[in-house]
Amino acid sequence: MQARQQVAATGRTSTPPETHLYWLDWLRFIAAFMVVASHARGGNWVEWARLTETSQTSLAAAFFAATRAGTEWVLVFFVLSGFLVGGKVIERLQNGCFSLRDYAIDRLSRIWVPLLPALAWSAAVAFWVGKPASWASLFGNILGLQVVVCKCFAENIPLWSLAYEVWFYFLAGCAGVWVTKRQLSRVLATLGVALVLLVFTELRTVFLSAWVLGALTYWMRKHPPRRWVISAAVALILLGYASSQVRSATVSVDTSAWLALTPTTDVAILMLSLGMALALPVLTRLRPSSSLGERINHIGQHLAAFSYTLYLTHYPALYVWEHYMPGRHTQLDGGSLVWYALRVLSCVVFAWLFYLPFEKQTAAVRKWLRRLWSSGTTRPRGPADD
Repeated sequence: MQARQQVAATGRTSTPPETHLYWLDWLRFIAAFMVVASHARGGNWVEWARLTETSQTSLAAAFFAATRAGTEWVLVFFVLSGFLVGGKVIERLQNGCFSLRDYAIDRLSRIWVPLLPALAWSAAVAFWVGKPASWASLFGNILGLQVVVCKCFAENIPLWSLAYEVWFYFLAGCAGVWVTKRQLSRVLATLGVALVLLVFTELRTVFLSAWVLGALTYWMRKHPPRRWVISAAVALILLGYASSQVRSATVSVDTSAWLALTPTTDVAILMLSLGMALALPVLTRLRPSSSLGERINHIGQHLAAFSYTLYLTHYPALYVWEHYMPGRHTQLDGGSLVWYALRVLSCVVFAWLFYLPFEKQTAAVRKWLRRLWSSGTTRPRGPADD
């Protein structure tokens, strides 16, 4: 979830060199793609323990392990969001240039321009394949209240993470108002923070911690990385990821002997989040030294531009696959791999086509909202205003 100058947030495909943060676009797309790969694998094959014996090879085990980490890849979104949104808010507050109007327009358009059509797509698929969808859950999901007071709309399960993003953004906006506004505004901002804390009695606070950690390392992008920071980041990512995977529920591997040696799930998530937060500033300083590297980074900008749409739309697309091909493969062979690749590819292609009329227009929507807001605040006074 990047700031205004970032491609994924605006739909633009180029960014001034002095503001561009290298490689984060690739990270955003890879995170979204791996979530899709994980969900598509679950719908294409049975669990590892139910595969035929001849399919339970070392290579197949590595593939199943790599496509098992759905939550860990969503965590990448949370840390990136903290880094790029929360970190930018902190920077603007320090520079005295935080604008509540601009922040509200940027964040609302970022969430809703892709989300509203994606909810319509979810409703259409729910009607198509016979999934439940209610008006109450629709409005709840628009307001970021899924998994708080309602379920994910039309059983589009990945929407759970949008509840967190909405309230992350709301909290950052309240913090900005509290620092920059007068007494009454500070009272309202304090009430807003209290509302966020109330919501997080139903959400997992460890994900809020991940977002905050990302925000607190944004300043590090301007400084050369130290070796101990890089070493700590790598160690925390590896240890946190391994611990999180051991703690994840599974019916295929007995992990009981390892549980006593690993930290709790929340501690594992905190380690993984801190490792990611420390790694992001290092990643942004790896500026390409060749034209090939620049081209590769530029490709990442194009892919990241529709990664949010990919995340929002892929689950209903997989429901269509399961509706017409409800069985799951018990063998991991060439034929089943082809069907798996077709599932993943169809999600990516559909998301790109869906992105063009909606998410790609985010910058235009923001421009229109700013004109609308400005005209509303500068209109001439009349007798009714007295």
